Amino acid sequence: MRYALVAAALAAGALAIPYQKRDVVVDYDYVTVTDMVTVTAGAEPTSSSVAVAADTAPSSSSSRHWGHHSWHSASPPASSAAPAPSSYQASSSSAAPSTSEAPSSSAAPTTPSSTYVAPSPTSTYVAPTTTSEAPSSTWAASSSSAAPTSSAPATTYSDIVVLHHNLHRYNHSAPNIGWDGDLASTAASIASNCIYAHNVTASGGGYGQNIAAGVEANNISAIITDLFYNGEVGWYDGLYGQAQPDMTNFEHWGHFSQIVWKSTTKVGCATQYCPNGLANVGSDVSPYFTVCNYGPPGNYANEYGSNVLSGLQEPTVQWNQGL
Repeated sequence: MRYALVAAALAAGALAIPYQKRDVVVDYDYVTVTDMVTVTAGAEPTSSSVAVAADTAPSSSSSRHWGHHSWHSASPPASSAAPAPSSYQASSSSAAPSTSEAPSSSAAPTTPSSTYVAPSPTSTYVAPTTTSEAPSSTWAASSSSAAPTSSAPATTYSDIVVLHHNLHRYNHSAPNIGWDGDLASTAASIASNCIYAHNVTASGGGYGQNIAAGVEANNISAIITDLFYNGEVGWYDGLYGQAQPDMTNFEHWGHFSQIVWKSTTKVGCATQYCPNGLANVGSDVSPYFTVCNYGPPGNYANEYGSNVLSGLQEPTVQWNQGL
């Protein structure tokens, strides 16, 4: 990617079916280590089973809990008492939130200066529940997959999040998604704990989740575009059209597949600054925690073929597109 966020600690997780969860932690150094935790569907596990390396993938015919944790800088296949924490969440007004500036199209994203070692994985899983209450603050998603257009640059956090998701969804023939205030509020609540870990049960659960650490709010487009999409799309080459692709390299493309998942219709993100530090990350990682929640969640077993569609070969989008 054009601007590498070398020390950004990234993770993605999404509830697939009530018996499947994915959890990916990625750090861009030059070591690849993957812990796979497999738990048979059913009651919450009391112990974990950890494999040293992900040499085999779970069978596509069974519903299982997949836990992947890795830190790496692998390239895609050649074929393709300090102050209280302050949260950055999208505002429903037309003005950008005062807690952070919108990204500038003339400068590269801020990057931390050193590397991060991923924490030990956990395997606890609680099945989500859903509610019938409609979101209190939403932007309706378009049913078309037309290229996102705007008469003015995106300036608010929420506008940028939606734009940079839809730029990539268009390239994979997926309908535009909209901003969801409830998902964003839940993301802000999770991020405000300043504990770098997935939480897909808050507010009743039922959503997918991508998380990242070490990147400021004004670089949210770099997280979505440079890291989650451009850094992973090449890993999915050869897997399009398969209902259940080989999961061996799942940790390399799991963020990408959630972003372009066709049946996902809404997203809500928040970025938290943690002046007392962000738990579960290295001391050299900037204390910024970003949580993006997705509804309905992606990465359902046996549904990839109809939800992750091949690209239209549109020009590569960079972090500053539309800003």
